[in-house]
Parts: sequence; C-alpha cells; structure tokens
Amino acid sequence: MAVQLPNVEDLDPAQREVYDLFPANLSRGLVMTSASAKPYLALGLSFRTGALSADTRELVILRVGAVTNAPYEIHHHVPEARAAGVSEPTIDSVVSGATEFGDRRVDVLIGFVDDLLAQIKGGGASTEAMQEFFSDNEIAEVTLLVGHYVMTAMFIKTLGVVPEDEAAGTANILADATAKLHDERAKDER
Repeated sequence: MAVQLPNVEDLDPAQREVYDLFPANLSRGLVMTSASAKPYLALGLSFRTGALSADTRELVILRVGAVTNAPYEIHHHVPEARAAGVSEPTIDSVVSGATEFGDRRVDVLIGFVDDLLAQIKGGGASTEAMQEFFSDNEIAEVTLLVGHYVMTAMFIKTLGVVPEDEAAGTANILADATAKLHDERAKDER
C-alpha cells in the first residue's frame, strides 16, 4: 500500500510555497518531509545550470530511471531529453537498457552510469574512460546527479508517487521550477 500524499488544497502555506515551486506529484510527497523539500528541489534543479550539457544530464537521468525502474523519472525526462536534442532512437535505447549507442561519448557516459549503479555496494566506479570526453567537474557532477536520482527513485517508488496527467503540462514543470528558484535566489541575495 502506498503512502497517502496530501491533497494540494490541504497544504499549509509553507507546504504550498514548496509545491508551487514545482507543482508535481513529487512535491506532494516532498512536503511531507518538512525541512528537506525545498533544499531537495534546489539541488535537483541546480543540475539544470551546472557543468553538464542538457543532453548529457537528461541521458544520465533517463538511464537511472530505467535501471531503477522509476517510470516517474522517465515520464518527466523524456520530454526534457527531446528538448535537449537527444534523438528518439537514443532515448529508446537508453531506456531499454542498451549498452551501445553508435556514439562513443554516449557509450562511455551510459557505461559510467551503469558502473556507478552497480558499484553502490562496491568501491566506486572507474572514471578512466570518462576522462576522454568529460572534465573532472563534469565527472563529479554526473556522479552526484546519479546519486540524486537514485534517491529520487527510491522516494517516489516507496511513496507510490505516480506521473501527473498529460494535461497538467508536465513538460514545462521543470523549466518553470528552475525560473522560480532563480527568482527566489535573486531575492535572497538582495
């Protein structure tokens, strides 16, 4: 049995503020954690302005979603991958578990993600092949991104968070949330 997520209309003002930053079912679960919700969203959205290109970021997230069997992640990030210029055949291959993509850079990236996930109980993944295509900063960011989305997969699957209806405009939720957090940071810096 899944945890009962709060209804949007029942959120208190602080919870509603967080929900409004990222109006999605994930946020309905996050507000149940009180102090962790907003920092979690800030970390997740920080990857949109970090060292990684949009296509790299979305390929990583899609692979984590596929390996962890987290349809919610895939639901939100397939449109993002398309917007970042990732081809449908590559998206399909990443999600289906392929290990070769006809592009050595993507092969290395997805191989690294798979190794990170396989090494959760081990000594960590090797960065040697990644260094051919990615800077040390990008490797660090990919590693943190994988960890963040593994945590997300665990959270959404355990709480039974399901994708929103297509009519909710989920493709724009991430972009809107990023803009809102940037506005909020700018206010805090004044």
